[in-house]
Amino acid sequence: AFCTVVQGGLTKSGTTAAQFLKIQVGARAIGMGGAYVAMVNDATAIYWHPAGLTRVDGHGAVSFAHANWLADTQLNFVAATISNASLGSLALSFVSLSMPDMEVRTEFEPEGTGELFSAGDLALGLSYARAITDRFSTGITAKYIRQQIWHMTASAIAFDLGILFRTDFDWLTLGMSISNFGP
Repeated sequence: AFCTVVQGGLTKSGTTAAQFLKIQVGARAIGMGGAYVAMVNDATAIYWHPAGLTRVDGHGAVSFAHANWLADTQLNFVAATISNASLGSLALSFVSLSMPDMEVRTEFEPEGTGELFSAGDLALGLSYARAITDRFSTGITAKYIRQQIWHMTASAIAFDLGILFRTDFDWLTLGMSISNFGP
């Protein structure tokens, strides 16, 4: 990790990884400006709020997303859920951010060395959620995260935790989610 010295102290610039996990998924959620934690009821719950998996209608759902992103990168998201009223909900997800090969350029060879490099990020997630009562549910996601650029790779395990509480008011559901908790 990289740190920047500022007036004798340290800042956190350059010390966080896996920034691709902040790229939002789901047209409805993005259209709502990301204010989706308490409303989630589809397969994108594995991204937004694992406890939301208990609100998926039927016995499961599938979600696919593809976006041509900034600087010629591509984002892909796939999630599948399966639900059983007595056992809870289980979900799998895959997120990747990739780019095409680029030429290696150096200070002495600004037109390229003839070598190519690429970079890519991926996350594989496994979620479990359960309705504790008819108004309270909880969920957890464990995810494997891997980032790669040229000859370097880094990987980690992170967790998402969430709870949902449906109040006595039909219009008010409270949701709390902690995302990407890990090293």
